[in-house]
Amino acid sequence: MKGRSTAGDNPAKTRGRKTATSKRRNAPKAAIRHNSSTASHEAEIARLTRERDEALEQQTATSEVLRVISSSQGEIQPVFESMLANATRVCQAQFGHLLLCEGDAFHNIAMCHAPSALAEKIRGQLFRPHPESPLAQAAITKQPVQVRPSP
Repeated sequence: MKGRSTAGDNPAKTRGRKTATSKRRNAPKAAIRHNSSTASHEAEIARLTRERDEALEQQTATSEVLRVISSSQGEIQPVFESMLANATRVCQAQFGHLLLCEGDAFHNIAMCHAPSALAEKIRGQLFRPHPESPLAQAAITKQPVQVRPSP
């Protein structure tokens, strides 16, 4: 016989007994949470994998430059060329050239995969960039300037 409370026809609470509740109502929510957490987990894994690969590529480039430095025996040109080749590869650039700033002018000291017309034009030339150009801004501020390619 069930005990009844004195306040009405509601069953009295019993101590020590737990009633079985259906967990079926929670199952769809858990599945939805599982799917979204799996997707976010996979996205996080992909992000971390990209970061790891980029860090490994940068470490490889640094190792290559240090190897060239240690074997250059005081020659700086191979070091510049190695730095530029690795920077071009890491940045996935089509070509690159390394400039040395002398006062308000620049001259090219290394090139990597540069188009022949450009290479011929700037080889050995001392030039002064327009004061508002990204190159002049980098020289003035001593900070990197990122130039986005035009579409």
